[in-house]
Amino acid sequence: MMLRRFCLLFLLLIPTLAVAEKYALLVGINDYPNDISPLRYCVADVVAFRDALINVAGFKKDNVHLMTDQMDGQMQPTNINIVKRLDILSQRIKADDTLVFYFSGHGIVNDGSSFLLAVNSDTSTQNTLEMSAVPLDRVSKILSSVKAQQLLTVIDACRNNPETGRSGEDNILTDDFSKGFKIRRSSSSNGQPSVSATLYACNVGERAYEWSEKGHGVFSYYLLEGLNGQAANSQGQVTVTGLAEYTQSKVVDWAETNRNKKQTPWLSLQGGAKLVLATGVERRESVEFVAPKVISKTSLSKESGVLFKRLFWGGSLISAGAVAVIFLFKRSSADQDDDFETTAVEIEVLVP
Repeated sequence: MMLRRFCLLFLLLIPTLAVAEKYALLVGINDYPNDISPLRYCVADVVAFRDALINVAGFKKDNVHLMTDQMDGQMQPTNINIVKRLDILSQRIKADDTLVFYFSGHGIVNDGSSFLLAVNSDTSTQNTLEMSAVPLDRVSKILSSVKAQQLLTVIDACRNNPETGRSGEDNILTDDFSKGFKIRRSSSSNGQPSVSATLYACNVGERAYEWSEKGHGVFSYYLLEGLNGQAANSQGQVTVTGLAEYTQSKVVDWAETNRNKKQTPWLSLQGGAKLVLATGVERRESVEFVAPKVISKTSLSKESGVLFKRLFWGGSLISAGAVAVIFLFKRSSADQDDDFETTAVEIEVLVP
């Protein structure tokens, strides 16, 4: 009798002992068919984000699903495969879990309807678009049904114009597109308040820029920096609000400095709890260096030059906090007398 009661109690406790899981679906598309203009860094963005989720945020590798135009079969990001994968995840996820959905590619509004363009999308007519793209309201409906306590959606879909021959034009985020994506979720079945967040790469009326020197979109570059530690709080947490604030400040400054334009990532947040994406993250300060510049050059006699090079052979990097001083040596061949052969010492400084 006692054993039976113990077994019954154990069975009742099993649901409470379940470990919360973290899941992610990351979609990145560079190359589109059917005369849709290509993008450059969407795949690199989601691949790097996958690595950060696994290595920093503690997501299990098997729980992070990556779909890019470089993949085949069920992981090729066709409209059906994207919806199917979202459906499967929505049914698997439990009340204590976390879900991240990240789309990096083209988005479009046509005839009042908003779409994410899949690898097989055809924008020739409204009918072909509706039959081959992913309706944004369908994504909203699926994600609204997710039982996860934490839900984060990242939309980076407004870079250049997807129409052929117009890729140099801006594809700005419209009010219709943002309004077409509304997640409405009830409280989690575990009694805890659910939290839903949507992070956009830019604000209405703006576009998202790419950064060729970094091989990423500007938004995703700073999003990754934040997740990797630069947006961590004093408790080692990377919250979505903290991540959004860090990313926004960096992207706004970059766009103003490098493009004299505006790009303002923004966060839509629903729910009474904060969304914690990662814990135990070491906080790191951001230090960016400009290209080194020669601030001093001098010529030494051969004897002094040899002595100097023995102390700092082949060039030397001396760091003092955020400032680094580099000594570089160039032997002059202008002097015919070996006793007076000179060595030019160039002092370069790297400053943040």
